[in-house]
Amino acid sequence: MNPRPGTRAAQISRAAFPEPSPPLRSQLVLLGRGCGCEAVRGASVDSENTQTFLRPRARLMSTLGEELISNERVALTELVKNAYDADASLVVIRFNGPLEEGFGSIEVWDDGHGMSPETVRDTWMEIATPFRHRAPHSEQFGRRVLGAKGIGRFSAARLGAVTAIRSRKAGGPEVNIRLDWSDFAAENAYLDQVPVQWNVGAPEVFADNGEARRLFDEVTSTFRASGKQPAWTGSHGTLVRLEGLRQDWGAESVESLKRSLSRLLPPPPPAELDVPDQPEFTIYLSLPAGPLDHHTGFVAASEALAHPHYRLIGTIDENGLADLTMTNLTSGQSETLNQYVFPSHGKAPKCGPLKLDLRTWDLDSASLKEMLNIDLGARNITEVRKLIKDNSGVALYRDGFRVQPFGEVDFDWLRFDLRRVNNPTMRFSNNQVAGFVYISADGNPGLRDRSHREGLIDSPEYEDLKGVLTQAVSRLETWRYRLRRPNGEGRQSGPVTVDTPSGAGSDRHGLFQNFTLSPVRDVLNAKYPDDTELSRALEEAQETIDESVEKVQEVLSQFSRLATLGALVDVVLHDGRTALTRIAYVLRRLNKLAGRKRDEDEQLASALTKMHVDLTAQEQALDRLFTRVEPLSGRRRGRPRALSLQAAIDEAVAVHEGTLKKHGITVTVSGEDVTVTADPGDISQVVHNLVGNSIYWLSTLPEGKERTILIETRRTPDDEVDIDVSDSGPGVREEIREMIFDTYFSDKEDGIGLGLSIAGSVVKDFYDGDLSLVTPGPLAGATFRARLRRRVG
Repeated sequence: MNPRPGTRAAQISRAAFPEPSPPLRSQLVLLGRGCGCEAVRGASVDSENTQTFLRPRARLMSTLGEELISNERVALTELVKNAYDADASLVVIRFNGPLEEGFGSIEVWDDGHGMSPETVRDTWMEIATPFRHRAPHSEQFGRRVLGAKGIGRFSAARLGAVTAIRSRKAGGPEVNIRLDWSDFAAENAYLDQVPVQWNVGAPEVFADNGEARRLFDEVTSTFRASGKQPAWTGSHGTLVRLEGLRQDWGAESVESLKRSLSRLLPPPPPAELDVPDQPEFTIYLSLPAGPLDHHTGFVAASEALAHPHYRLIGTIDENGLADLTMTNLTSGQSETLNQYVFPSHGKAPKCGPLKLDLRTWDLDSASLKEMLNIDLGARNITEVRKLIKDNSGVALYRDGFRVQPFGEVDFDWLRFDLRRVNNPTMRFSNNQVAGFVYISADGNPGLRDRSHREGLIDSPEYEDLKGVLTQAVSRLETWRYRLRRPNGEGRQSGPVTVDTPSGAGSDRHGLFQNFTLSPVRDVLNAKYPDDTELSRALEEAQETIDESVEKVQEVLSQFSRLATLGALVDVVLHDGRTALTRIAYVLRRLNKLAGRKRDEDEQLASALTKMHVDLTAQEQALDRLFTRVEPLSGRRRGRPRALSLQAAIDEAVAVHEGTLKKHGITVTVSGEDVTVTADPGDISQVVHNLVGNSIYWLSTLPEGKERTILIETRRTPDDEVDIDVSDSGPGVREEIREMIFDTYFSDKEDGIGLGLSIAGSVVKDFYDGDLSLVTPGPLAGATFRARLRRRVG
């Protein structure tokens, strides 16, 4: 949208960026110069071997600018990145009102090296210029440049209807460029038919005493007074002015921009990481007088980031070996892992080396209360929690600068929230983690940006990056769980119960609807409206209740999902067996048809017979699969009956046949074939969970390692029955052995933590037995023993 004639935006535009004067005016086409289009038009339609050329429409510019960039925040970030690549140390983003669509303007000033006329003509005017591929480091400070595709400058089209640029290289003339993006919107125009106006003249804005110097002097005056920053000469730099705003800029959009800009550069990294010194680069935000002017000032990381409850600092090399240090900042406890080998699933990560600094918080009221004593600008626990959530997210920094949108609050690229849904007891949610991951363009060449400037291209390297980071977080979660676990807490077992929760707080209803202090609050507000201390105490009490209810609901939700899974298996079995009945009927007709056709067409009959045999085999395989899955359904437990224990184990193992083959795992069932009185579904559930655990950990072994599961059965001298499941995997780490039977504890990166708990409950509740970890076992990995004491005669 262009500024309407006579509006303030149009008047400012003409004053600050006058139309290039005729003597200096040059008209350059962006693409298609000398493409030979006239020769093509004269060629015969049916002529052979005629050369032609791609000729882009002018609206390509709109696609690159307005449509390729997803939002205005990202577009401004692209302009800030351009300033960084130009060796700027200070960027000022100045908003000029009215900040309404079609009016006002945004100015991006930087003190970088600026552009010469030659740079404008030979580099800036080229779309997708390879310049940065040829010169990957900035010319003055040697920064690893952030731009590479040569299209980031067109993000300006997303911000304003007109882009006007002033730029000067030290000692050179000042360049003035003006682009009216509506010129490129003509439906029938080609890109080589739309001129770009520019001129070269004596310095004005970037003169020694020009507007740029006055602006930067004003912004940096406090630093100069303290001797930290010398006076800026104002003789070089770039100003990008975006006129006729594409959107309204209100409190929410400005706050979002400021939050995003605050994380473009990471906070000072810990000394242990040996991260190269961050370049001197500062961003200043200037808002017009009025309701938004309190946002004016230097953009800085939130003080809340400096006070996490837990912190993980470390490095992961190109082979996946990790050196990690985990610290509880509240108690001072720490644990260091040197040359730790992540479960690799048989291969080294392809993402390359990285360094990480993860900071996490417990969001319950008791944990946050101590942060009120720190000057965070928060008045109560609610505001502390909001500060943490507003600065959450794992940011990815390449050569010291953030890759969009990693680190945005709502970009949960490591699936923290999904992991927490599956296991609320152990896992972090996205809003309680702030992470800083450091990579480099040279060391991590497989991690490449998408063309729309947000995210990385889906690739094996990107998947491996997510994998190693999730495993690092999983180690921190396990350590945190151990610290928070009450001393002496034993295994959680018992019958699985089911309820259906419905949210917390003001939206909850049913069983939880009365867990609120609202009636008390109403009375207090009426009788003691000015008692802030009483009001705050009541607010914190309500938060404590809400947190407790939420934890109960999360646990109930887990068991509800288990019940839902059983119901789903019931539906699959019912519908699947109905389909199999139909398939069996069709196969019988097919076999009869083959018999009738044998005299007429032997070849057709043979083909039909072969088809019948093949399909019958598949139908029988599905029937066997349904039979094996049936014990996991939601049906009521059957009547125990005498059965061969090893036959029941064979049926349970067969469910994993495909996965075992995929990972090259050998399963051996040996020992005494005991006859027990049991529900086959119980035996299947116990063996299914134990074998499933073994398969996971065996799959993490490097290629070439032995992958074996041994299942042994025996009757003890006390007339009890043991089922031992052993594997050749990595085993159970010493420090977590006491926790593995806790409900929801899991050492897997995405584990739910219910398998051993459920298996233990089945053994205890129905067979008066117990499930235990046996050391040492017959194989090098883990050995679990299910001991049955009842119904084993």
